[in-house]
Amino acid sequence: MGNLKKISLIIPLYNVEKYVFRAAESIKSQAFDGLEIVLVDDGSTDKSLETCESLLAGLDVKSVRQKNAGPGGARNTGILNATGEYIMFLDSDDFLMPNAFSSILSLLENESPDVLFGRYHLWTKHKGLIHAKQVDPCSTNELKGRIEYILCSQPEATWCPVRYICRCKHLLEHSVFFETNVLCEDVKWTIDLLMAIENNNGKISFLAEPFYVYFHRRPGSTMTTTSVKRLLDLNNIVSELLEVFKERHSLYRVLVFEHFFYINEYCLFGRSDRKQIFESYQKLLPKYHHSGSFPLRVAGRMQNRFLFFILSLGLYSVKMLRRALLYVKWAIKGRPRVEVPTYNSLLIEVVETESPIVGTKTSNVV
Repeated sequence: MGNLKKISLIIPLYNVEKYVFRAAESIKSQAFDGLEIVLVDDGSTDKSLETCESLLAGLDVKSVRQKNAGPGGARNTGILNATGEYIMFLDSDDFLMPNAFSSILSLLENESPDVLFGRYHLWTKHKGLIHAKQVDPCSTNELKGRIEYILCSQPEATWCPVRYICRCKHLLEHSVFFETNVLCEDVKWTIDLLMAIENNNGKISFLAEPFYVYFHRRPGSTMTTTSVKRLLDLNNIVSELLEVFKERHSLYRVLVFEHFFYINEYCLFGRSDRKQIFESYQKLLPKYHHSGSFPLRVAGRMQNRFLFFILSLGLYSVKMLRRALLYVKWAIKGRPRVEVPTYNSLLIEVVETESPIVGTKTSNVV
């Protein structure tokens, strides 16, 4: 392999200096000789890059700065600057489970897949580590069946790029890149990746245990910020994909359900924004009729702005009620004891105190 690294770990950075300590420690505690870390500063206005470089001192780190191009643009830059045989993504506010790399390397060496698919736990400030739900392992070796398993049988979001460890050559040869300055870009990227595997008779392997921990509902993240752009971008992406996969019913259904989930946000916008968003929905909703679900077919016929608002409000109310019931459950039972991996910083809760490292924010031990 010469100077080729085994894994290039790509970490996009955008104004996350007070969150990166968890990611950095989880890397440093299990780094290996064949690991390259590619930091892509996506136009940060804080010291995200300097903080991360300091925390990862002594490791093989490559740093790149660029004008803001969104998460997709930052990951593309990372792919183009990587020298690893495999590409792996880590969001800067998330972290890896202990021994994640050893599990990944073992499968890469033994099975040599084009894509290695894994699962994740959740981390929240209220509950600590929430273990992933149990899921039956994939029972087929047939490639199309494995792709259907990934897209249709997962209790966690399928569209997270962090779940895929990809052969770099595969991404480059088949131009599997993210769209830039687009939100929800991971939906199309995931489909492009898996279809490239399917069309070229590639190989998919699976990690048995979750290797990644996702910081759920971090304040300020794109997934917790409601925006007109996110809904419009998602509508455009899903509309395009539904045209491509209208004869592939299982995949079509997954895309419709993913899109339907975000209708609850429509009621949160002002009148002028709702008008723009609804015009986008009017073009997409009729495509629901291929989904095979009666409620979704009914929703697909909803071309009245008032009725659509009522639907959105109902979905949002259900979402808030579910969340309130969870908080009531926590209040009655008390805050659950946090189950954490073995490294020390994961016993830490973020507070606004100064760190000796490049003026970054850090935490006090609970």
